[in-house]
Amino acid sequence: MSYQFEELFADIQKDNRKVLDNIEPFEHPLVVLLRKCLEEQEYMLDRLIEEFEEGKTELKDIKTNCSALFHANQKVNPYFAEWKRATGWIGYKDDTPSEELMKSLEERLDEMQDDLIEIAAKLDEEYGESTTKYFIPTFYLPEERVN
Repeated sequence: MSYQFEELFADIQKDNRKVLDNIEPFEHPLVVLLRKCLEEQEYMLDRLIEEFEEGKTELKDIKTNCSALFHANQKVNPYFAEWKRATGWIGYKDDTPSEELMKSLEERLDEMQDDLIEIAAKLDEEYGESTTKYFIPTFYLPEERVN
């Protein structure tokens, strides 16, 4: 099971890095906030991948980093949505991203979100809902589990 986690975290890390690289030239205040959250995600992903590479991973070893990863991601999506909206209002100019770039970024962020939802379900399955409910935000859990 740990290989699945490692693979999912690596997929998120790859998408996270591409988003960071693509937003690097922009200095909009929302991009600054978005970048900070993505950097926090990257740091947590590095630590989680390292934990799973070491072998048998106990919940106590990953709980804090997982929680920080989920919470950082919860901030990424609204910051991106607001930046996308602001860019649309301003119009696509030389100092703003192209419409194609925004669509590409949105796809990558959606993929990261989907992977985190899958990770949450697998963590819930592997470690039990009685423990994961304390560090996985309900936004990432299956609907039937939340109700």
